[in-house]
Amino acid sequence: MRKCIISSPVATQSGYGHHAREFIKHAFKFKKNEWDIKLLSMPWGHTPFTYPIPHEWATSIIPLPLKEQPDVWVQITVPNEFQPVGKYNIGVTAGTEGNIAPQEWIESINKMQLIIVPSEFTKQVFVKTAETHKLQITTTIKVVPEYFDTTTYNKNNISAEIIEISSTIQEQFCFLFVGHWLQGSVGEDRKNITGMIHTFYETFKNKPKQPALILKTSGATYSIVDRWMIDKNIEQLKKLYPKNTKLPNIYVLHGDLTDNEMNALYNHPKVKAMVSFTKGEGFGRPLLEFASTGKPILAPHYSGPADFLQKEFIVNLPGVLTDIHPSARNQFLIEGAKWFTVDYGYAKKAFKEVVKHYNKFLSLSRKHIKYSNDNFSEQAVSNIYESLFNEIESKIG
Repeated sequence: MRKCIISSPVATQSGYGHHAREFIKHAFKFKKNEWDIKLLSMPWGHTPFTYPIPHEWATSIIPLPLKEQPDVWVQITVPNEFQPVGKYNIGVTAGTEGNIAPQEWIESINKMQLIIVPSEFTKQVFVKTAETHKLQITTTIKVVPEYFDTTTYNKNNISAEIIEISSTIQEQFCFLFVGHWLQGSVGEDRKNITGMIHTFYETFKNKPKQPALILKTSGATYSIVDRWMIDKNIEQLKKLYPKNTKLPNIYVLHGDLTDNEMNALYNHPKVKAMVSFTKGEGFGRPLLEFASTGKPILAPHYSGPADFLQKEFIVNLPGVLTDIHPSARNQFLIEGAKWFTVDYGYAKKAFKEVVKHYNKFLSLSRKHIKYSNDNFSEQAVSNIYESLFNEIESKIG
């Protein structure tokens, strides 16, 4: 029996945690009778270790240091951390949200025999980085998308856990945003929450009837300080307007929600559409989950979501590639890289149109339900994983 060790942030409330759990689930599904699978539970920034993992996984967790070299080593993380620990080495990564990655990442991915990425965008970032620096990618890169669970994310699964927002939100028409509020000055954070809020204010200020914007967001943690910082950021945006300006309401949902609670939020009758001004995504899971509702999505058809959002079924927000601002740069979002900035004027018109002609947009977006179920449900992606593990087995020999 081959020995397989999977190193990942399996128990964390993070995007990488979700991605890791999908890979691990399919490793156990397809290989547990042939591989002795052990897990290394790693941190992911400051995100909490609060995701409830199955008992079988919990009992498979082992400590460091490793006692022997595994036959199969899987590392689910950013490429600069890749190390060829096993006899056969697999790196799973979402890469970076810029259009090029750090040069040394090409050397890092070449250390592994196989690289798995969640989107065509991530793969092309590696390809462009290699071309930019006249390097060669010598490893195989496979695109295996993330997925959503149709038994959880559907409009019929809302009776058990309902998000009670009716009593606190008076508006009957709400836009929803889901995602982390990350570093960056106004208009320059990666999810572009600041640019989105400012555009929302500009669109509906002083209107007699105003929709609301719900932000399901947090920084790195769910702490009181984190919530205070989010409220402070919103207040700073409000201060851009005279005190007598009637601004539309913004409501913050801060903290951990279960998958069933997220589904209830997505399907709440007051939540009419999802909006994202994101500058780049390795995948963009909340947008895929929301597509299961059939409600309108306002978002750029760019980066990871372009794989699963059909342009004709969404309200596509056009824009241009712009330099990553110094306030948002880090070791992964590097100087010289670009990401997407929406056309704010177009976005204002889109906000108005969706409110004014909602049923027209709803009739289009409903077509996303079948497309998502056919191509990005767990069953659809499970078939891709089955082929992947068969290929890995053949390569190991």
